[in-house]
Amino acid sequence: ESVKVHLVVPRSFNDAQQIADRFKQGIPVIVNLQGVDADLSKRLIDFASGLTYALDGGMQRVADKVFLLTPRNVEVSAEERARLLERGGFFNQA
Repeated sequence: ESVKVHLVVPRSFNDAQQIADRFKQGIPVIVNLQGVDADLSKRLIDFASGLTYALDGGMQRVADKVFLLTPRNVEVSAEERARLLERGGFFNQA
């Protein structure tokens, strides 16, 4: 059974709440910052790393300006990640 992953393409810092809400429900979140300006991007990365650290999760960069946040005890396999990235069209930018 495949893991449900939530994709967030932030438009403002308010979208941080959506990231946190999903993450706290144990849902992995992909944050795509490709269309986001540097300032907002930095704030969201700081927020996401604080969030994942506080909740014992993990955060990794999976493509250019695309991050995968994995909650504690949730495993996203390499295949699953590849499929997500393909589906999200992030691969060519990696």
